[in-house]
Amino acid sequence: MVAGTEPAFHRCAKSSHRASDRMFPGGIMLKARTLAMAAAAMVSVACASLGSGPVSGAVITKADAAKSVVLHVDNLSSSPMELRTLSTGRSTFIGSVSGQDSTNILLDATLFPTGNLYLVGIPSDRRGQARVGPLSAGKGDIIKFTIQPALDLSRAVVVR
Repeated sequence: MVAGTEPAFHRCAKSSHRASDRMFPGGIMLKARTLAMAAAAMVSVACASLGSGPVSGAVITKADAAKSVVLHVDNLSSSPMELRTLSTGRSTFIGSVSGQDSTNILLDATLFPTGNLYLVGIPSDRRGQARVGPLSAGKGDIIKFTIQPALDLSRAVVVR
């Protein structure tokens, strides 16, 4: 062996002198898991805001409502619901609503005007769905979607 060199497997087998490796046994694996969990948390926060209006938690102004359609959802079911629009064969996630709760969602303005809009509420257990439509709506309208505990009795009304 050449002086000052040693095989790689000997380097890995040696104990580390870094403080972080002495404090956290499992070193690299623990760091990789921590990094993966941090990345997953950032992705879930980013995905949570998709489809919930201009900014998640933002108030819908009259100016925004006039440029699009506001969806008001009353979920009378005890199950949380995933909300989707169906238009021209395309399903789009628009938000969610907790069980026995309500929410307002500003829909994508490019969908309107339309006479072929369906709304779908899918429970978290994926058993059944609340589907209404076709609805005819235009910019400035409000759609009131009521999800009943018996999903097939759900209804929607367009208010101009």
